[in-house]
Amino acid sequence: MSFDGEAMSIILDMLENGQEKAEAIKEYIKEADEAKEAYYQLIWRYDYAYQQYFYGDPVSAMPIAAEFAKIYEENPHALDSVPDNGGAEAYLMVTQMGLDNVVALPQVPIEQWEEMMEKFHALVKRFNTGHRVYWWQLARFWQYIDKEKAYKYFERFWKTGRDGLSDCRACERCYAVHMSLLIGNRKAADEYAKPLKAGRTNFCEDAPKLYRYYYLEDALDRGDLKEASIYANQLSVKIEHRIHDLSFLGAVVRCFAYTNIDKAVEKFLSGIGMALGLWDQIKVYDYYKGSYVCFHELAKIKDTIRLNMPKEFPLYTKDQVYNCRRLSKWFYGQAEEIGSKFDKRNGSSYFKENLEAALL
Repeated sequence: MSFDGEAMSIILDMLENGQEKAEAIKEYIKEADEAKEAYYQLIWRYDYAYQQYFYGDPVSAMPIAAEFAKIYEENPHALDSVPDNGGAEAYLMVTQMGLDNVVALPQVPIEQWEEMMEKFHALVKRFNTGHRVYWWQLARFWQYIDKEKAYKYFERFWKTGRDGLSDCRACERCYAVHMSLLIGNRKAADEYAKPLKAGRTNFCEDAPKLYRYYYLEDALDRGDLKEASIYANQLSVKIEHRIHDLSFLGAVVRCFAYTNIDKAVEKFLSGIGMALGLWDQIKVYDYYKGSYVCFHELAKIKDTIRLNMPKEFPLYTKDQVYNCRRLSKWFYGQAEEIGSKFDKRNGSSYFKENLEAALL
């Protein structure tokens, strides 16, 4: 049977975003590789990375990024038919997806990240696009090491012109809110957030959750439960049952632990299956931190609780009855272990201090 990439693409377009579509793309990649159809080898690898990055386990995009680069360099004109320099942007975007994941994997040394950043910067200069994203990548990584240095990179990002590789304007404002809160400049954060709160900016799927998440975490870290509750309630109704929202879920659980413990437990249960075995350790850390707070507070009012936990959970019991203090201790231990790996890799104490501030 002959290879028909166009017909196969039509079938893929009919599938909803998610793991089913990712698996279908993965099978089609094999057929494109066998047929040595460079265009589809690249396009479908980009699509697969996109599906995993936004709807699955983002770390799955890392090996695909390396494969994409090899095929592109061997077939530099394979994507020339993609309009508006889309082929170069796809190359840069899939490379960026791989870079994003290094932040979430403490086992990857800084030296490897620096090497990847050098290659990404070379591509940015080669195709003369993505300069703004390059500065954001630096800010994003350094926020866990040196917040002042990260903010300087953010300033370079904000002053650099937008291009085809830039994130949506609303998300960029969310990043500005986050970086301002990171250095304690609430006034600047509120200025950046004005168009978001007033609905004057076109929202993507993530922006309405992102800025609320940043404000929620900041309020909790400052011990302002009144403000935190506002953002937790707003964020709670926007969270979807997908891995991409796991950090948001952790923050909501953390807040509800103090304001609505039953709701906190309910939200916790909606995420435990996604967190177990997940490669993205930032998301797991955020979720486990919130879970630790949840059961720490629950242990104050009851000794045990019945929970419908997945069998993969390390403390799983057939009767589904769990000791609250033991759960709190387990989630704290997991978050502490993950955080210590990040701090060791980064040469900082960010996660140690972050976990110490988890309880109000």
